[in-house]
Amino acid sequence: MAYKTRAGVNSVLRFIRRQKHNYQVGAARSSANSFLMGLTNQYSAIYAVGLGADSVQLGSLSSVGSAISTLISIPVGWSVDRRGIKLFSLLAIVLSAGGVLLYALAHDWRVLIAAAILASISGRLSGTGCSVICADSVQNRDRVTAQNLCGTLSSIASMISPLIAAYLVTAFGGMNLEGIRPLYYLRFMGYGLVFLLVAAQLQEPQRKRLGKAKGRLGFIADFRQLFEGRPALRRWIVISALTSLPMPMF
Repeated sequence: MAYKTRAGVNSVLRFIRRQKHNYQVGAARSSANSFLMGLTNQYSAIYAVGLGADSVQLGSLSSVGSAISTLISIPVGWSVDRRGIKLFSLLAIVLSAGGVLLYALAHDWRVLIAAAILASISGRLSGTGCSVICADSVQNRDRVTAQNLCGTLSSIASMISPLIAAYLVTAFGGMNLEGIRPLYYLRFMGYGLVFLLVAAQLQEPQRKRLGKAKGRLGFIADFRQLFEGRPALRRWIVISALTSLPMPMF
């Protein structure tokens, strides 16, 4: 069993080493984000209730975040094509750090609305950035493996962090505001380290970037041009939309 485990780990390491540097940075960033989010995910609702939120207000925090994420989805992708991925990756980390700092400093649940908005924008920016980095850094034959490996590493990180968080909450005073609050300060410092990693190591993908938008309708014109002569793309978007419809029901 130990031999098979060691062989599996070595195989994963060889796979990561043969990918471009950006993939390695992206996988590290994604795992770090999952670890940091896992520190507070299971305590966020308890923390919000401690700040005075009721069940309806807890739901409103989630709804606001989902609405913001939906509204900015298309503009974010369009902007990344024009400005480059590194700028938006760094912006995502700054917004994440700002959101958790608001949590750490909050003394009223309404402050968490602003934190939820920042987290939603950051999540959308991070998701778009991961897709672009993976598409640019991985060969076609490795693409699915690379995406699944990145997800697996992130899942492992998110499984480890709650165990550490539970120990820290106990050490800081238990499941109350003062016991949970230090976790948000810890996340804030963690995002500072992730920012330094991305700023120093992430390279701008070598791909053709869209030019400046032409006139006020440049945004719309770009999407019209995107769909022209691409029936497969239109079908894929329709199928994706239809398969996503049942998700809010569960």
